[in-house]
This record gives sequence, structure tokens and C-alpha cells, in this order.
Amino acid sequence: MERAVGQKKPPLGKIARLYYEHGLTHQEIADLCGLSRIKVTRLLAEARRVGIVEITVHSQDHLFVGLESALAHAYPLRQAWVGPSFEDEARAAHSLGALAADCVGAFLDEGTTIAVGLSGSVASIPEHLRRTAAADVNFVPLTGSKGGISRAASSHELALAFAAATGGHAYHLPAPLLARTTRAAQVWREDPAVQETLERAVSADVLIAGIGGTTADAGLLVQGLSAAELAGIRERGGVGDISGRFFDADGAAVPGEVDERLIGLSLEQLRAVPVRIGVARGAAKREALEVALRQGLVNVLVTDVGTAEELLAAADATPGTPS
Repeated sequence: MERAVGQKKPPLGKIARLYYEHGLTHQEIADLCGLSRIKVTRLLAEARRVGIVEITVHSQDHLFVGLESALAHAYPLRQAWVGPSFEDEARAAHSLGALAADCVGAFLDEGTTIAVGLSGSVASIPEHLRRTAAADVNFVPLTGSKGGISRAASSHELALAFAAATGGHAYHLPAPLLARTTRAAQVWREDPAVQETLERAVSADVLIAGIGGTTADAGLLVQGLSAAELAGIRERGGVGDISGRFFDADGAAVPGEVDERLIGLSLEQLRAVPVRIGVARGAAKREALEVALRQGLVNVLVTDVGTAEELLAAADATPGTPS
């Protein structure tokens, strides 16, 4: 029976403990608390949503093995990780972050240094990471940070979040993402503390970064550029960016003032990191992601089913793509 009007909702913790610790069925809890079975189901879902209940699945089984294998065959990839697609952006970000955390966890070995790119997709990963038994895992930013309200715009905060989640160490890059002028950028790059952190990033074992497009809604960096700057990048052939470095359809760096003002690794330095994990999904990033895969800018992919299927279709239509 549904509870009477005005009666307080049973504590979520009580409902959760009855179900998870004491093994009562939904119907038994409903009868005990004077609720409907459907209401109990909703309360249990809410208990998970607000964090009262946390579920850990002890399995490394991949979700879409066929798609992952097809992607690794169609593009020069070491490995692909594919998760479900969602129309709801919040659910999509949550799922992609959880999948990317599994991917990152597979590379957390003793003494590993992971370079972290500035990306909304990357920012969704730390909450899903688990502490590692590996010693001396280090996280270092790939770029400086954006100003203003954080909203995943601080590379330093991202490195700290990764370190806190895994029990590792974080390094700080004390510089802006984009300097005000090219001259100011040169001054920043000559700072010893900036140089030290960038040198650590250059020698990283793994990098993890988002892939941005060149439309105004296709990445954190483009959101900070003027319409004229973004138009100029497209006119010079830019199709996307990885950790702030724009690239064209051949995977080459797009020259210009934006590239000169950015504080971070160059495109060639990014390409030299042995394991390059790209995390991206969605139509706005599909072209950039296809180029990044085809040209070897990333060699490990984390994406969703819809994007994976689009990438496979693009590979079938592109002459010279591995098959």
C-alpha cells in the first residue's frame, strides 16, 4: 500500500540496507514500509544516484568486443574501448568516464607517468578510478589552465583529481592555457618551473586527452576562441584538436597565432608519447576523431557505440585505410 498523504518518505539508507544487506525483496520492503513495489524500486535507484549505495563490479570483461576488434583492425590502434550510447548527455558523460577509467587503470603500472589533457571528457574520469597498488604513479598536465570558473578548465586540478583517486602524485604547470600574446607565451615557456613540468610531460609513458572539433560546441579550447580565430583555423585546414593543438586532415599542425600562444606540448611531442589514449564521442567530433585515428595521433580509443559505428563506416569509405 502506498504511504498516506503527509507521511514522511522512509530514509533511503533504511530501504537500501533492507535490500542490499538483509536480502528483502522489493515486495517485502513495500509491505514492511507501507509503499508500493514500484516506489521501492525508485527509492533504491535514488539511493544509488545520490551515493548511498555504491556498486563495484569485479570484472574486466569488455562490453562490445566485436566493435572494439573491428576498430582496431580498421585503424592503427593498439586497443579500443567501446561503451553504450545515450541520448541524455549526463548519462553519456558518466558512461564514457567510467569506461575511460577502466582503460586508464589498465596502464597504471609501477612508476608510470601519465600526461593529462584539458578536456571535459577527461574530467569525467577521476570519479570512476580506483586506488592502485602500483607505486610512484605520476600525473602531469599537458597544457596550462584556462582562467575563470573551473568547470574542468584547470589542467592542474585534473592532475590532482587523478592523483587523489589513485593514490598517485600530481605535478603543476604554472602557466595559462593561452598566453595573451606570442611574446608572453615565449616568456612563460622560458620559466624554469614551466620547463620542468613540460619536460616531465614529454617523457610521459601515457597521455590521455579529449579530441575536439572546430565548431563552437566541440571542445573546451574552441569555447575560449573568438569567431575570427576559429574561422582562421578552419581556413588553414584545421579539423580538430588534441590537448589544444589543432591538426589538419593529414594530421599536421595548423600554424598560426593560436598555436603560438598555447602553453603545452607540440603536436609532434604529443605524437611521441608511446601510449596515446583519445576519449571522445558524438557527431561534432567524429571527423576530428577519424583523422586522429587514421594519422596515429592517438593509438588507444575510448568511445561509444554510435561513434564507433560511424568511424567504421568512414573507414570503409576511405581509400587506403587498413582493412
